[in-house]
Amino acid sequence: MNPPTLKDVAREANLSVTQVSRALNGHDDVSSATRELAHRIASELGYVPNLHARRLRDPAHRIGAIGIILDSDSLRFSDPFFGDLLTSMVAAAAQHGLQLHLSTPRPGTDPVTHYEDAVRHRRVDGFILLRTLVDDPRVDFLAGREVPFVTFGRPTNDTGHSVVDVVPDALEPAVTHLVELGHRRIACLVEPLRYAISARRMASFSDAIATADLDDSSVVVAGFHEDDGFAAVTELLTGPAPPSAIVAVNDLLALGALRAAATLGVAVPDRLSVVGFDDIAAAGLVRPGLTTLHHSAVDVGVMLVDELLELADSSSNSGRERLVTPRLMVRESTGPAPR
Repeated sequence: MNPPTLKDVAREANLSVTQVSRALNGHDDVSSATRELAHRIASELGYVPNLHARRLRDPAHRIGAIGIILDSDSLRFSDPFFGDLLTSMVAAAAQHGLQLHLSTPRPGTDPVTHYEDAVRHRRVDGFILLRTLVDDPRVDFLAGREVPFVTFGRPTNDTGHSVVDVVPDALEPAVTHLVELGHRRIACLVEPLRYAISARRMASFSDAIATADLDDSSVVVAGFHEDDGFAAVTELLTGPAPPSAIVAVNDLLALGALRAAATLGVAVPDRLSVVGFDDIAAAGLVRPGLTTLHHSAVDVGVMLVDELLELADSSSNSGRERLVTPRLMVRESTGPAPR
């Protein structure tokens, strides 16, 4: 039988992992009632603090490395935003004298086992989770082991851990822009919905559509890449009720939409408006220039590294959410709705 973890104590006490951790470590921002409850439940369960996790937070015992384990099913090295994100994290880690350890599990294996192995052999001081799942078992594992980690995107199994993400209404400026141009039939291209970022952006689109009182809009689960956007938009434009505008949750999907329109002879923006997300370099180079939501991959990468380092220097996961507000960059791919 495995020894009780911090997560077990949190569940029995009906508290977050962060609350329990701060209570057991004597932080001043925890009420005396919460502190007493956490200590009582910990005692009843026989919980003993994870000494390995404590060593990770002790500068004298640090490895000097940050771990990133990539999902082999969704590698995005060809995605410029992802490449810029990795580059910025390498640079940010190097500024602190740290290495970034990048690895991938074998296809078809349980990703948690890769983290178990890294924690057991003390290969890194903490982890950054990039392709966070909506219900992510890695989050439960790392929180239970009290290992410092931060996620890009917030999963539904929220352990009170630290997160970097875009604001919940990230797609609202894109939808508002299109509505102001007279568009009523808007389609949204999303990445697979098992990923937290994709699910959050879809929810943002749906909320904006509801606010604008648009009934004739749709969400299409496409993929990650330009070819996925091309296939999805080809089907939309050749269907019985093609949209007059498309919002894509990444620029590669949007570039695929532009290619599909060109292939079918659908003029952009005269007959179809297209909005992307990320503002990669190609968005400003393609013709027509891609209207897109800009957020800096460099800033996100620095936030992820800085947050992880702050966690390693503290006695508990801070539970802070750092939010990025995308900015709409209007270019030539959007225009008035066709009459």
